[in-house]
Amino acid sequence: RMVCQCTLNFFGYSALAFVAYRILLAFYNVLFPYFIGTPVDLHKKAGAKWAVVTGATDGIGKAYATQLAKKKFNVLLISRTQSKLDDTKTEIEQAAPGVDVATFAFDFSATTHDAYEPLIQTLKKYEIGVLVNNVGMSFEYPEVLHATEGGLQRLADMTTINCLPTVLLSAVALEQMSTRKAGIVINISSGAAYNEMSHWNVYSSAKRFVMHLSAILRAEYGAKGITVQCIAPMLVATKMAKIRRASFFGPFADKFVAAALRTVGLVDDTTGFFSHQIQVEVMNLLPRFIRNKIIHSNTMAMRAGALKKRAKGE
Repeated sequence: RMVCQCTLNFFGYSALAFVAYRILLAFYNVLFPYFIGTPVDLHKKAGAKWAVVTGATDGIGKAYATQLAKKKFNVLLISRTQSKLDDTKTEIEQAAPGVDVATFAFDFSATTHDAYEPLIQTLKKYEIGVLVNNVGMSFEYPEVLHATEGGLQRLADMTTINCLPTVLLSAVALEQMSTRKAGIVINISSGAAYNEMSHWNVYSSAKRFVMHLSAILRAEYGAKGITVQCIAPMLVATKMAKIRRASFFGPFADKFVAAALRTVGLVDDTTGFFSHQIQVEVMNLLPRFIRNKIIHSNTMAMRAGALKKRAKGE
């Protein structure tokens, strides 16, 4: 009996210790990178003056480009539409006088090395200190795989745009960064990567790929002085997210990026914003079946809302 009681005590205290550890870790993940840790010198970490940002004319990408320019990085903006690039270039030059701003129009639905070659040759002309792999593509609304709006082409484009640019542009930048023994790569994933999300199939999977690749690149290049960070946001008030009004859990992109940039060099993987981190930490404390049920319920509500708007012609 005594042996049995000791065994029960051991497992009971172990369970309590594990729960305490998870709670303390959650507090650390929320508080340290966003409030306690001292921000690093980005220029020292980068080792070069140019920042390259993909998907740079809207939302999170535009905010990264603008705020890096305000921190005195020259910026190369890469996006699909030259007119939008020109407008963004003008805005950044006004916001950060004296900073050089260059542009390159490129359609990231391209799938071959030959198509990428002009972009690759352009990138090699710059000393890249910071690379922000932000370009991405999502659904019009959550849906099961075979019924996705836009069909197989949409699925192909989503897979390509969310994965291939991060691979190829990272390879180009990391070659020069590893020689210089300095550089920052920021890969934008998504909160959808944390769970196997029904009705977010390809998007969730592709963003998980970005998270997994980031960890591998960190293992390969961390000893060479290169910082590889993965940011996995929850909802941000952007055009892609179809959110017009900011809230505590859905900040505007500029506020989000200001918080995210503060965490570079302090944490390898994070959501980019303290209220998003709270959401993730709370969800991680829940049993998996409860977490999945909550996510599915929210997804279905989002889907119903999107279809209702579409029916009204909004």
